[in-house]
Amino acid sequence: MSTTNNSLSLKNFHPTDLFYKWKKLIGKADKSVRIFTPYLDSTVNKLLKSASNEVEIDIITSLEGHNLFQKDYQINALIEAINNGVAIHNLEGLHAKILMIDHNYISLGSQNFTNRGRKNKEAGFISNVTFEGTNFLNVLEEWFYESKAVSIELLESLKEHVDENEDEISALKDKFVNGIDEILTNYYQKIEKNNSVYSSHYDPILRFAQGSVIVNKTLPPPDYNYYSFFAGENNNLCEWIKTNEKGIEEKISLEEYYYYPGLNYSTMQMAFIRMHTSRITFMRTNFNFFEWREIEIGGEEFEIEFNFLRSKTKNSNIKFSLRNDNKGKGDFYYLFNGKEFKLIKYKNDKFKSFIEDGLISDEFLTFLIKPEKFKTPWGHPAEIEKLLPKDQYEVKIIEHADCPVLIFNDRL
Repeated sequence: MSTTNNSLSLKNFHPTDLFYKWKKLIGKADKSVRIFTPYLDSTVNKLLKSASNEVEIDIITSLEGHNLFQKDYQINALIEAINNGVAIHNLEGLHAKILMIDHNYISLGSQNFTNRGRKNKEAGFISNVTFEGTNFLNVLEEWFYESKAVSIELLESLKEHVDENEDEISALKDKFVNGIDEILTNYYQKIEKNNSVYSSHYDPILRFAQGSVIVNKTLPPPDYNYYSFFAGENNNLCEWIKTNEKGIEEKISLEEYYYYPGLNYSTMQMAFIRMHTSRITFMRTNFNFFEWREIEIGGEEFEIEFNFLRSKTKNSNIKFSLRNDNKGKGDFYYLFNGKEFKLIKYKNDKFKSFIEDGLISDEFLTFLIKPEKFKTPWGHPAEIEKLLPKDQYEVKIIEHADCPVLIFNDRL
């Protein structure tokens, strides 16, 4: 591996998932790859596939009880690595996460070599200059010689012990984690009710089933052109709780892969968002009558065209157009702010009489924002970052005109 840049810059520091940068580094290795990490899973083996067959690969980890607690997947990943020709070493007390290429180039930071690490809020450093001859590399070399070789026989013994205690440990962990989640949920729901920032959009009859939920942006995978927003691993974005008129809580389940209306509260931009239990992927902002619905007003049938606007959205965020041979085309501009649905302006006076016939009613809004199972064409640009440009949002749900609407708030 060679470099022509002998200086460090802010470009060497990354507050994002490092997986693809690591993969690129490993692919450039000429002699060796060493990974120091106490936590890993199959992610590390996916990374190492980028290395050429001539490269010597070592994983230095820590096989301490608290590191392997309920983690047979970690042992499985190490067994797979040995079967792929990787040398495994055990270093007591290791907590650093370091990738070293050709004994010279370094990546280090908070991110573990795990799938969960790719979804967390992590930060790391990748050098583009050699560390050759530095005390830093000398210490890593000392760690390497201090570590002890690990065999498949040892790993299989550890796996057997972990598996024997799995059920008991899982039940205790679930009880503990659920208790923590309940305490946090109750606390933050209490805070939210008194928070003036959200007061105008807080609907006490609807709440996320696991309490408040945060979604985080992730980088596109290879060969894909879209970002996704993932919720925490214990959350289900499609499960909500509603308190009915009698004060009884009932479960609301959103349809997975349906598109639901969403509102970015800070920009007032809206879009239909495709929902999964764990993530938000595609969005759509415009539709025409060929794939959507036709409408009848005042005894006349109209072709329709619908758009969630992308600019000046604090003035109006919905544009709706009607067209037939008799009246031509009429454009209507609306603003939906999470509480109210208003007709802001319209073009073509021939449609003036139609406004009172329903174009400003909640029933009409229901017609506009009713969830749909639109197909996502292959190659359709997701562009979710144009609705949600920041890396993290808090998601709430409101019910307006009998329709669920997702509200995205910037984190405070």
